[in-house]
Amino acid sequence: MDSLVPHTLGKEERLCSRKAIDELFGGGHKSVTAYPIRAVYMPSQEEGVRVMVSVSKRHFKRAVKRNRIKRQLRETYRLQKELLLPLDGGLDIAFLWTSPELLPTEKVFLKMKNILQRISESLTDQ
Repeated sequence: MDSLVPHTLGKEERLCSRKAIDELFGGGHKSVTAYPIRAVYMPSQEEGVRVMVSVSKRHFKRAVKRNRIKRQLRETYRLQKELLLPLDGGLDIAFLWTSPELLPTEKVFLKMKNILQRISESLTDQ
């Protein structure tokens, strides 16, 4: 591997805590959208970046399609997470799918790149 960041998405990088999720959506968060992905993020007390992925059952009744989109979002984040690397402290991010349509992985990749760059820029501006 020539990259300094391993391209993995381990348990410590997942946002699982009910308390942390409630804090993230409770208030004081920021949001970035690159249709059909919406990212809600907030600095956290924990070290490192923790992410969660959510796809609404309202848009996709079948679990197969919901799981496909979640897989696409996790994979595109995993491959580009070094865009958030120069980070002091922690960050919690929730990726939400807002469209009732499936997209090819290449388009999801570009949308995710756009979102991660915008989050990185907003964090460095502070």
